[in-house]
Amino acid sequence: MASVLNSKLPLEVWAGVECTVNRVGDEYFDQLEYNGHATRLNDLDLFAELGIHAIRYPVLWERIAPNGLENANWSWADERLGRLRELGIRPIVGLVHHGSGPRYTSLVDPEFPEKLALYACAVADRYPWITHYTPVNEPLTTARFSGMYGHWYPHGRDDLTFARTLLVECRAIALSMQAIRKVNSNAALLRE
Repeated sequence: MASVLNSKLPLEVWAGVECTVNRVGDEYFDQLEYNGHATRLNDLDLFAELGIHAIRYPVLWERIAPNGLENANWSWADERLGRLRELGIRPIVGLVHHGSGPRYTSLVDPEFPEKLALYACAVADRYPWITHYTPVNEPLTTARFSGMYGHWYPHGRDDLTFARTLLVECRAIALSMQAIRKVNSNAALLRE
């Protein structure tokens, strides 16, 4: 603790936007829509006024490429990440936030890690200046709610589904960071 207190590094204020996109049954629940941030670009200016230096920010697979990378719509992320860059706020880009990916995959899909890695590579290619990533937010929590408690898709309620979900998420994080680092070797994994 003393070494942290004696550090020469300046203290910074970091923040995050609640951005969960989770699936329950066949319906997706998008917190960016519910909390209004999806349509309020000026929220970013308010974060800057607070002195925010870095922000956990969504470039979520389910929102950008729900119908595959070939049909991705980057306009929302382009505008938001560009504005954060103008404001001097470092984004910590999240790719999956308590979600299970687009409809063509899930947390128990053995190919989920490779599919997320392809998306991660596309994000890194599009925004090579971004240096901080959280490919899968809170994998343990998501695995519990998706694989053990049955609340979120794929609605598992057993130890095997929980374990599969957690292992798939961990492999997805590793493969995503490998893909990102092929574009930006200095990219850092930030976890929650």
